[in-house]
Amino acid sequence: MLRLIPLLLLACNGGDKGAVSPGSTGGAGSGDDGGGDDTGGSGTGGDDTGEDPVDWQTLPTDCTLPTADGDDQFVLVGSEKNTEDGGPSWFTEIIDIAYLPDEDLVLTSGQGGLVTFGVGDPSSPTTEGYVAGNDGPFQRYYNVLPAEPGLAWATNRESGFDVISVEDPQTPEVLVHIESFGFEGMARSGDLLYVVNLYGTLEVFDVSEPSSPETTGAMNDLGRPWAIAIEGDVAYVADGSLGLVTLDLSSPEHPSIVGSLESAGQPMRLTIDDGYVYVATGAGGLEIYEVSDPLAPSLVTTVDVGGSAQDVDVHDGLAAVTTQEAVVLLDVGRAGTPEDPQPFAYEETEQFAMTVDGEGDYFAVGDWNILGLWEAGTGEAPAADLSHDIVAFLEEAETREVSVLNRGNGTLDLAGIEPPEGVTVEVSAVSLAPGESARVALHWDGETELDVTSLCIATDDPSSPELTLVLTSGASGEGKVIGQQAPDFTLMDLDGNLHTLSDQLGHPVVLAYFATW
Repeated sequence: MLRLIPLLLLACNGGDKGAVSPGSTGGAGSGDDGGGDDTGGSGTGGDDTGEDPVDWQTLPTDCTLPTADGDDQFVLVGSEKNTEDGGPSWFTEIIDIAYLPDEDLVLTSGQGGLVTFGVGDPSSPTTEGYVAGNDGPFQRYYNVLPAEPGLAWATNRESGFDVISVEDPQTPEVLVHIESFGFEGMARSGDLLYVVNLYGTLEVFDVSEPSSPETTGAMNDLGRPWAIAIEGDVAYVADGSLGLVTLDLSSPEHPSIVGSLESAGQPMRLTIDDGYVYVATGAGGLEIYEVSDPLAPSLVTTVDVGGSAQDVDVHDGLAAVTTQEAVVLLDVGRAGTPEDPQPFAYEETEQFAMTVDGEGDYFAVGDWNILGLWEAGTGEAPAADLSHDIVAFLEEAETREVSVLNRGNGTLDLAGIEPPEGVTVEVSAVSLAPGESARVALHWDGETELDVTSLCIATDDPSSPELTLVLTSGASGEGKVIGQQAPDFTLMDLDGNLHTLSDQLGHPVVLAYFATW
């Protein structure tokens, strides 16, 4: 029986994003559900299960890259990692973001407080300043919302709600602090600000003077609300325990619950666009609701985005979803619709994509401690997503399966696979239309040791043409360490000086899984 034990390993170098082992259909950093991945046994599946037989095919056993098909449809224009050499000594993790192109400014919140970035030149964002509230560099704002030019609101679960001046981006300043506990998402409607509390309440503030909010009402009976969005006299709450909750705001200072719809996941963030509510529900993927009757939302579709849906924003006919490892773009207003979203683009990010906000010509993405500005194209191109990063074989000859999914809007061709000695490979398809996937059957001879080796798959994806799958094998009682380099946290020593964790330890930090049999 395989067990995956998450560890923080302090003396190893990093590996790939995530790890998947025999018997598992997902895992940290997995690409998609893979449809039948890791089925075990010695066969390739399909023939004796009532399914249509698979027409297994072989590819050239090399990894020569073909000519790319089209141009990349989601391009990183510029980025800023605020802990690079010469950068500030403090660290930020970006878990919420507000992109203000008219002010050449991006506001982010997370550990490190509220951080300001200058984006007058989108190809070269700059870290401007930060403010960390009452608790120094470890103040963590969970949400940020622009109040008016030069002013923002930020919430903190542990200490409350702050009004922050960002008039001078290099020296943001807390103007007002409202002590509370559990504050999370916010939404404004006219002169009222609605703030949800993780302990089941919704608080209403009069913000007719944005720099001096005053409590004017409250409502109980929510479950675990994370975020709120407002359209007219109706609000929608992403509630981790109740699902999508609908509120009647016809009496603005006294909102009331109209109803709730259960979710397949745990709603975390949401946005409203053109009569539809888009909800990021973690492992449940992206849920899209039609709200022609605003008080009676109706689920029209659920999209598997290949990971844990953290945040969603809709801009220029595209729904952008962050999954901690990637940004997934779905066409909901160009060739596709909200009822029938079409694949558009897929890009894995350097660290952990947590939040997104599309405005003007770009999508601003919070990728842990990296701010990225991304541009969506107008052409066609494939985008390959490998379902698993790592496959572990047991001690006997066997077959494991992974899948390659085309998340782009052009046809994806598989050109070749270069397996290591002892492994042969077959695929169920070599050409994939947008949204289609191919099964990849990996046959191990049971004798050749695979001591954390790799397999290459060549595609015509213009962005990431070479897919890498790590393979390992082990006998009963043995195990392998597989993982990725973790974010390099900034810590404070006893003298109040800031150091990175890797500097204090003298080696990189690795977030890993230890697989045992």
